[in-house]
Amino acid sequence: MRAKLFIIFFLLSFYSCDHGLKPPEVDTSTQYEEPGFGGIVYFKGTWPDTIYDLRVVAFRNYPPKNIISEVIEGKAKFSQSLPRRVDSAKYEVLADTGRWEYIVVALQYGANIFSDWKAIGVYDTTKSDTIPTPLYIPPGRFIRGINIVCDFRNPPPQPFKLSEIIGLLITKQIEIEK
Repeated sequence: MRAKLFIIFFLLSFYSCDHGLKPPEVDTSTQYEEPGFGGIVYFKGTWPDTIYDLRVVAFRNYPPKNIISEVIEGKAKFSQSLPRRVDSAKYEVLADTGRWEYIVVALQYGANIFSDWKAIGVYDTTKSDTIPTPLYIPPGRFIRGINIVCDFRNPPPQPFKLSEIIGLLITKQIEIEK
């Protein structure tokens, strides 16, 4: 009888061992990644009739102290042009290590690259205010899951001279690629 109880207890102890006390898996990889961030932009509402360009743009300072010098010194980065008239789009921004204060989805609505831009979405994890959420990129890491919602019926507050900054950024990038 004791032997049967021992076998039953022994078998039950194997069935109950399911790693319940095991600590959660944590990504401890030390593999270097090109620094930056990415995620998905979700679009809500009706798209405007005219769209010339659509990008995610990141700024080191909010609000910027000297817009022109920040652009020239590389303190602002942007994604490739995003697809239009979709429900969502993946994006990536290669950005240097450190803190990025303002991440925005910018839409060019007219032909003038220097003046026809507006913010249609901002990275903000707090729904109780309209203050942008900053992002820190550690050395050698690419941060994923930086998702942004763009609601065409309820755009974010329009900051500083966004149109001039983005126009200058894209012009500068085009000159570098030539």
